[in-house]
Amino acid sequence: MNRRVLNPLLLVLAFALGSYAVWQWRQRQVPPVEPPLRSDYVLRDYELITLNEAGEEAFTVVGPELERDPQGKTLTLDQPRFSFPAKGGGRWNARSDSAWVSAKADEVRLLARVEMVGPPGETGDRTVFATDRLFVFPDAQTANSGGRVTVTHGDSILAGTGLEVDMQAKRFQLLNDVKGRYAPRR
Repeated sequence: MNRRVLNPLLLVLAFALGSYAVWQWRQRQVPPVEPPLRSDYVLRDYELITLNEAGEEAFTVVGPELERDPQGKTLTLDQPRFSFPAKGGGRWNARSDSAWVSAKADEVRLLARVEMVGPPGETGDRTVFATDRLFVFPDAQTANSGGRVTVTHGDSILAGTGLEVDMQAKRFQLLNDVKGRYAPRR
């Protein structure tokens, strides 16, 4: 082969190998890690009173830390203590290890080691719900859970899977696998 034919072939081959090498190098590059989104704000040792659309108290929450998500405008709370007003007087008090509140505060998700205590009944006893997750809807005055729930009222204990609570009527329903120990009324 003469040099006139060999040089352009070597040039094309060098260009192809160089392009392949650059392409392989780019494939191995790790994209830069995006920094985590920061909260709009963080509150520490706070007390927050949330109002519904009618301007009435939906709930009050107290806790050591609250963060607001900048995209969804939701709240994440650490070790919150909630208080929901009950129609006809009294309050529903709830606590958990963590919680999430929707942007319009119309849904509260209590997460991990949840305990909710109802207002006193006719006998003065309070109903206590213990579960791992409880979803509360303050505007509708309802709560529910799909997990295992233990309900204590006075000396009576009920346990079951799934829970529906009508906070306004102060009634609840366990949905599945219900077992109970009833104590006589005093």
